Amino acid sequence: MSTTPVTSTQATATTLPAIRSGFQWRLISSIVLWAIMLSVIFWLPPTALYIFVNVVLARAVWEFYRICEAKGLRTYKVWGVIGTLALVSGSWFFYRQPQRLQLSYDFDILILLVFALGVFIRQFPQKLNPQGIETMAVTLFGLIYVAWLGNFITRINFASPHGRYFIMLLVVATKFTDMGAYIVGSVFGRHKMIPRISPKKTWEGTIGGIIFAVGGAFLCRWVMPNEMAALTSLHAVVIGLLLGVAAVIGDLAESLIKREAGVKDSSTILPGHGGCLDMIDSLLFTAPLLYVYMRLVLRG
Repeated sequence: MSTTPVTSTQATATTLPAIRSGFQWRLISSIVLWAIMLSVIFWLPPTALYIFVNVVLARAVWEFYRICEAKGLRTYKVWGVIGTLALVSGSWFFYRQPQRLQLSYDFDILILLVFALGVFIRQFPQKLNPQGIETMAVTLFGLIYVAWLGNFITRINFASPHGRYFIMLLVVATKFTDMGAYIVGSVFGRHKMIPRISPKKTWEGTIGGIIFAVGGAFLCRWVMPNEMAALTSLHAVVIGLLLGVAAVIGDLAESLIKREAGVKDSSTILPGHGGCLDMIDSLLFTAPLLYVYMRLVLRG
């Protein structure tokens, strides 16, 4: 029986349809997600943002716990989702009323305290669990890493009269980083960044992504000049650089978790993207950073 060797041209021709198919799904899902995001932020009633953040963060927390379980770790998923919903609801209730701003910080502390106590109490009735410490630690970490960091999106919304426009700035700068890293890395990428964690990420792509983030900040300033009046050119550069670097770190952080667990995507719920955690991994680091910048610098 004779075999015909497959040439590189034939191999490339075979893989091109799969690449195009993957790109098409990613493009379609990106358009749908952006349409939903724009509707939630600008056109739907304010309650829509509250529901949207709750659903996305609760799903992302659940996916994080599923990744940990793939590693063989036990978690208290339901308790983690309850803690997530409590954090978002408390922030939404207190932050929307400036006179109760200080109470929101106290409420966050209360939720974290109750959640930590609940994790320990959850262990009491059970038989000896050889992974008890890991179970409690992973459950607590999931709440901090996904829910607490992600909830800064709610805080940004109420940190300024134009908070929803700053959420748009956050999403644009963060996603421009991903887009720029992909485009520049695909064309000019030569030097691998951290191949152990993310084999395809290059230093050239990372630099390109950060430059795109700065461009995204200037784009928001140009498109929304009145709402972004506090965003001078210097602020746009600084915010773009900070969010660009934070977005790269956020993407690497989730990649590290998935690689340690041997998981490719957090879920398959979003074609071309993976899961909710894959969609917001960079936002988990950029949202707190933008909020702090707004509170300490822009208002100063």
